[in-house]
Amino acid sequence: MQLLQLSKKFFNCPIALCRGHASENPELPEALKAKGIRFLGPPAEAMKALGDKIGSTILAQAAGVPTLPWSGSGVAISFGECKGNIPQDIYDKACIFSLDEAIESCQRIGYPIMLKASWGGGGKGIRKVHSDDEVRQVFKQIQGEVPGSPIFAMKLAPASRHLEVQLIADRNGNVASLFTRDCSVQRRHQKIIEEGPAVAAPQEMLRDMERCARALAKSVGYVGAATVEYLYLIEEKTYCFLELNPRLQVEHPVTEGITDTNIPSIQLMIGMAIPLWRIPGMRATFSKDPNGTDYFDTNTTPQRLPQKHVVAVRITSENAGDGFKPTAGRVDEVVFKPTPEVWGYFSIKGGGGIHEYSDSQFGHLFASGPSREAAIRAMVVALRDVRVRGEIHTIIDYAADMLQSPEFVNNKIHTGWLDSRIAANVKAERPPWHLSVIGAAAVRAHEASACKAAEYLGYLSKGQLPPPDISLVYFQDDLVIDDIKYHVKVIRRGPFTFNVSVNNTAVDVVARKLGDGGFLLQVDGESHVLHTEEEAMGTRLVMDTLSCIIAKEADPSRLVALSPGKLVRQLIKDGEHVEQGQVFAEVEVMKMMMPLLCPAAGVIHFQVTEGAALSAGELIARMDLDDPSKVKRAEQFNGELPPLGPPQVYSDRVDHRFTQALNAAKMIMAGYNYPVDDILEELVSCLDHPALPLLQWHQEFSFVESRMPPGLAAKLEAVTAEHEQALGGSTADRSNTEFPGRQLIGIIKGAVEAAPENEQAMLQQQLEPLARVAKAHSRGPEEYARSIVQEVLSMFAGVEEKFQSSSGLTTEQEMIDALRKSYPNDHQAVLDLVISHQGLNHKMELVKRILSTLVLPNPVPYRALLRRFAALSSKATAEVALRAQQLLEVSLLADLRAVVARALSGLDMFAEADGKLSPTVSANVGSIFSPQPSGDQAGAAAAAGTLTGMLGGSTVVPRKATVREGVFSGLNSLMAPRSVSPHRHSSTGGAITPAVEHKIETLVAAPAAVEEALASLIVDNQDKYLALQYRALVTYVKRIYYPFLLCEPQVNQHGSMLAASWMFDDPRTAETSAKRQNVGAFLVLTSLKELSKGLQVVAAAISSLASQAGVHPSGSILHVAVCNGSDALAVSDGAAKLLATGGPLLGCEAEESFSSVELITSSGPRSPTATPKQITQVVAAAVKDASSLLKAMKVGTVSVLAAAALMPVRNGFVWDMEEQAYKFEPYLRQVNRVKANN
Repeated sequence: MQLLQLSKKFFNCPIALCRGHASENPELPEALKAKGIRFLGPPAEAMKALGDKIGSTILAQAAGVPTLPWSGSGVAISFGECKGNIPQDIYDKACIFSLDEAIESCQRIGYPIMLKASWGGGGKGIRKVHSDDEVRQVFKQIQGEVPGSPIFAMKLAPASRHLEVQLIADRNGNVASLFTRDCSVQRRHQKIIEEGPAVAAPQEMLRDMERCARALAKSVGYVGAATVEYLYLIEEKTYCFLELNPRLQVEHPVTEGITDTNIPSIQLMIGMAIPLWRIPGMRATFSKDPNGTDYFDTNTTPQRLPQKHVVAVRITSENAGDGFKPTAGRVDEVVFKPTPEVWGYFSIKGGGGIHEYSDSQFGHLFASGPSREAAIRAMVVALRDVRVRGEIHTIIDYAADMLQSPEFVNNKIHTGWLDSRIAANVKAERPPWHLSVIGAAAVRAHEASACKAAEYLGYLSKGQLPPPDISLVYFQDDLVIDDIKYHVKVIRRGPFTFNVSVNNTAVDVVARKLGDGGFLLQVDGESHVLHTEEEAMGTRLVMDTLSCIIAKEADPSRLVALSPGKLVRQLIKDGEHVEQGQVFAEVEVMKMMMPLLCPAAGVIHFQVTEGAALSAGELIARMDLDDPSKVKRAEQFNGELPPLGPPQVYSDRVDHRFTQALNAAKMIMAGYNYPVDDILEELVSCLDHPALPLLQWHQEFSFVESRMPPGLAAKLEAVTAEHEQALGGSTADRSNTEFPGRQLIGIIKGAVEAAPENEQAMLQQQLEPLARVAKAHSRGPEEYARSIVQEVLSMFAGVEEKFQSSSGLTTEQEMIDALRKSYPNDHQAVLDLVISHQGLNHKMELVKRILSTLVLPNPVPYRALLRRFAALSSKATAEVALRAQQLLEVSLLADLRAVVARALSGLDMFAEADGKLSPTVSANVGSIFSPQPSGDQAGAAAAAGTLTGMLGGSTVVPRKATVREGVFSGLNSLMAPRSVSPHRHSSTGGAITPAVEHKIETLVAAPAAVEEALASLIVDNQDKYLALQYRALVTYVKRIYYPFLLCEPQVNQHGSMLAASWMFDDPRTAETSAKRQNVGAFLVLTSLKELSKGLQVVAAAISSLASQAGVHPSGSILHVAVCNGSDALAVSDGAAKLLATGGPLLGCEAEESFSSVELITSSGPRSPTATPKQITQVVAAAVKDASSLLKAMKVGTVSVLAAAALMPVRNGFVWDMEEQAYKFEPYLRQVNRVKANN
């Protein structure tokens, strides 16, 4: 409306600006004039003469402007002669009307040739040909693309530059040239990069081009803006006329930038009949006073030379990585930030799109600088900041790389340069291959997990059971990038953290989804913005401003459309054979004609007809391949990822490391995957660090310090400063320095109480982070560590308790359905529980390591959790439940041992005479000459489940469920009330009484697991009278052999050793011809060095007992107990040599540390500090060294007890008849109630 109002004010009529292809139609100014509208452009005669490519070339030849050899060479007529209306007969002389004429004309001119339609443009109706066959192939295509247009042929310039002269002509016959532009960077004869002023040709030649252009425009009476295009032949150093565009072109801002003019405003003033020499902008260009009125000749007056250089880049929706093929589709985002050096415009915005019938150009950027180099730099920086996201491709990355290429920087380009780069398959800069692989893998895993999670929640919301095999943590995929296939495996570390591995090399990456659908990728300490877009041929991945294609596996038998368009013609008949690389059809995409090539040889079968509209990915034709084996496949990648760091730059401070380790442990409990050993080692290391509480305090203190009441911060800092100073002392001092948590809590509590009543709540809330840290560490580092362990283990119990068989639920699907009903409004909670449960195996690894590393040393504080673990009933959690049960027994072992020791120390079951101890026969045990039980009696006894695993060939009988894990089951009569001090008897014992006899039988037959308590009393050598040790030994033997014991153990003291022997009914020989009676023995030593000496004592005892019973022992059972002491594991020289070999002994697992000198010295390792494996190795060496003695004694089984940190370690060895050697038997590590052989 403003334009119409202004036009009426200054022109007394409406106006029409000369822009766009429609302005080249000579009928337009005539039609506008008939309606009283002034056309701001050339008159119809001049437009008709110059707007037509053939006509303008004829007039240029008449005006003496050089031209290339063409089909109209020699045809000339001046504008004055024809008044712009070239006679038809003269015009026809330059035209080609048939295929034969085209071939004849091309042969006369000489190949290569450009065949053009005079009315064409934008790449339509123009083909390059090199032979008669190519002319035959493309001639009809040119006719079809621009129907009715005259066609001509022109010699293809070998190596040339496309240079332009910008003209301005007024209505008074004045013509001015505004210097030149260089538009040599083209693809398919369409401009991509423009710059000005032109510097490719000598200045004298450039001025001559301007002179010829002005003369041509003046000769036809041209009015308005025009562009005269030339080809500058690089080798010949001459130029030729190409065409004249009778309109204002889109690259005119290049000229405006170097001349400081406004060409559209000049056009308006020309429409007002203002001469050029009166227009301010034009006067300034000729170094005249802009406000002056004096006349000057625009043809002879020198102009002010440009002081700047301008580079322009057209932004098009083309796939530069695939021959600049046009693309269409949705546009999600367009981001461009202009700077003082760069400006531009875009015809679309986010939420819009480019359809398949529009022009591919949708933006134009212009960069200026004091020099060509500066302008190029500014443009490259601007292009790197432009972001266009959506279905379309752009040339932005390619253009930035092209501007930095040596050829462009050194100005060594030509009109075929870009096409040669396309033919050579020169690609734009891509993201580094490893970042592309890592980013694509992480994004696909994220999207796959999100899709599966949505599917899972969908099932739950419908009241349906989800499939049981939905995995949300583990993924694998094949990614094809640049014909290389990468097999990737992805493990979720958490909701946003992924571990991507390629060929056993892995890296952690963080991928968070952005609001625009993209991802923020963190890898190797750097951040990248990543977007993906699905396409017909794969997934386009855009990382920052660089892009690549994650291709689908190529299938050459399917020929599909890569972008929307129209199938113009089929160049091969349906069912015909085509060769690889042969053009089989043409499609029109965004006003461009694109040939389609066959990827392989075979027979083609079209699936769509000519003229059909195509969508991206639509099947055009199928191929019956000649040889499918020759199809090129992606090459498998066999390399490794480069060394990369963590996704984020983490601080090495202990508190930060602790936070990361604890979060990783929690992620494991949430069902995700982290390396258990590394995480636990880091967690333990941080918990052991004395500075952890202080650093955590400082972290919170820094946030609230500025909001504290006056003086409070100083008080708190004084306390922590003293603690910090103590930490700076010696290592010994630091280990005993405790964080002053209680003192800090007192100060905080006092400050809150001293505050005004109306401010107390707010102050308490502000100080809550500090109070939380102080309270957490107020009870010392051990208690804090326990709270952390309990927090992690509680997560395990809280999830797995929901997946145990209960209330008739037996399958996991039934349990999930029960959870769905329990959480009707929070299905995400159900999904989180399922994800956690799916990671059960990995969680159990961490739980078992925590139980062994952090709980085992002191299991008492964890009893509540251990009871929850022991109650887990599913098969999958059985190992943890069993371990928890064992730890519960360990946690109660000290209490149980106290009960047993109290009972034994008060039993008057022994009499002391002459300084020696002798047993008193129990009323329930017969003599060695008592009759054997009948078969039925033996079977009944066996059914009672009595002998231990040492008898072999047995099955475990589970203990009964009892109160407090069964540890005290059946011992109530032995446990005095806590308020009453139990009566203690002399440690040397006294006469036996019925009450004491009852206690003996209680210990022997009780369901409670008293074996370990008895064993610990046996290996404890702190009883100087040996009475308690003596009694524990006898009770231990009677218990594990009950009810097969035939007589009381015969116990004798030999210096520091105790030796016992007994007869028992061996159920292993039931229903065999062998005698049932067998001999057992027990040897208590203070050191394994005494084993040989002790065996001699035991051998005599066994022989004596066997002779009394009249039996010949074979396969006897020998128990050995090594008391706790500094020399307990000291061995003989022979055993020490065996240990020095470092290999496994008697089939037990080797312990590498035993190859060191300090562990095989005569003193040996201390039993309480040695590991179970170390103890096993030492015992195995001692047994092997004494094998000859044991064999001579006909010992079939050897069981050795040795003191350890928490409970005695038991190792068993069995005689192997085939190998004639003793072999380690892991089953004999345990003492369980067993059944005899049937």
